Amino acid sequence: MLNDQVPGVAMTSILRLPNIGAEPTATWRFSAVPEKGTLEAFWSDAKLETFARQPGAGLALTFTAPTSIIRKGNYTERTVTSTWLAAESWQDSSQRQCLTAEWIRQRDDLKGPDGVSDYRILTALRKNTQGTGATGTMRVAGFLQPVDEKYIEANGAAVAVYDYALQLSPT
Repeated sequence: MLNDQVPGVAMTSILRLPNIGAEPTATWRFSAVPEKGTLEAFWSDAKLETFARQPGAGLALTFTAPTSIIRKGNYTERTVTSTWLAAESWQDSSQRQCLTAEWIRQRDDLKGPDGVSDYRILTALRKNTQGTGATGTMRVAGFLQPVDEKYIEANGAAVAVYDYALQLSPT
């Protein structure tokens, strides 16, 4: 069931993890606009051009990078928009942990109508016993779209799941 339309198979098909399998070497800070270098930490050939909030559409990231659509060696400008469809969070103070579930739709302008994908991000964090920082897991589940020939066979189940260990610390 895996193909280029499944989130995580193609580069930047999941903006939160632009290159599945890569281990980023970057320091991230929580902010409304990501710092330059986050995309490049996952994919050294990509260069962030702009990142903007688009009312009603989500966050649009414009970058240049090589693509499988264009001959290797050429860089193409792409705009990928990530939209939160739903989110929920839970906190258990007695266990010093929190959980979040996010449902995201992403559009890649370069791929046109076929460039739409849905994925779910589940994050579990537990505060460290020393009181500084947290550790946890991020799990991303990718789903097929109704236009995919295997959509009915998938029966709404995730067709790809990616796990990342997280370690957060104050700077």
